Amino acid sequence: MYRKMVVLMGIMIILGVPDLSYSKTAGMSTLTASDAERMIKEYLSGHTPWSEDQIKVKNISIANNIILPSTWDYEITPAPKATMIGRTAFSVNINTNGKPMQTFWINADIEVWVDVVLAVHTMKERQVIGDDDIYIGKKDLAELPPGYADDIGSVAGKRVKRFVGTNRPITQDMLEEPPLFKRGEKVFIVAESETLKIIATGTAESDGYKGRPVKVMNMQSRKEVSGEVIDNTTVRVKW
Repeated sequence: MYRKMVVLMGIMIILGVPDLSYSKTAGMSTLTASDAERMIKEYLSGHTPWSEDQIKVKNISIANNIILPSTWDYEITPAPKATMIGRTAFSVNINTNGKPMQTFWINADIEVWVDVVLAVHTMKERQVIGDDDIYIGKKDLAELPPGYADDIGSVAGKRVKRFVGTNRPITQDMLEEPPLFKRGEKVFIVAESETLKIIATGTAESDGYKGRPVKVMNMQSRKEVSGEVIDNTTVRVKW
């Protein structure tokens, strides 16, 4: 997900996303950090998948002491190739009466807080994840690994490939589907056509995963056959 967002923002920058422009009318004043924070938040919420509630802007640095006229508007643009996560620079143009007045840079640390699936407690290798093993928390996007999970439904019922620590983010590459049956368990071998259906009992030669091929020993003929795993008790073979 993180990679997808970065690619999306890169495309927007390359294609020339229009700058944000706003008009303000007030007495002479100085541009404050709060003004800069609002500018950045409004830009990001309009040009990224994130809402203002998800965005935190910190450690704002304004290049100069900016004196604002009574009537002004501005345009804000991120620096070229900016990912807009972490330390980011923005160019700001201040205009008055339709004429450019001054241009300056704003630098700020940007945090984006997103939903992520986290481990309630430690989980052992090959443990099947239950609803009580995970929860949804908030994390800074910059600190998350690629492929992090953000939906309980996409994680519950799957099995972890390796040890998972408490409160660690769950990523797709640490998950696998658990087998519907294990090697040595008895299953039904089903072969059918439009007019005939044959069912035999067999023993699984390996763990069986839904939709995948598996070899089964026919207990009656003692012959090994290959078929597709249908459910936790059934293997379908070609007629």
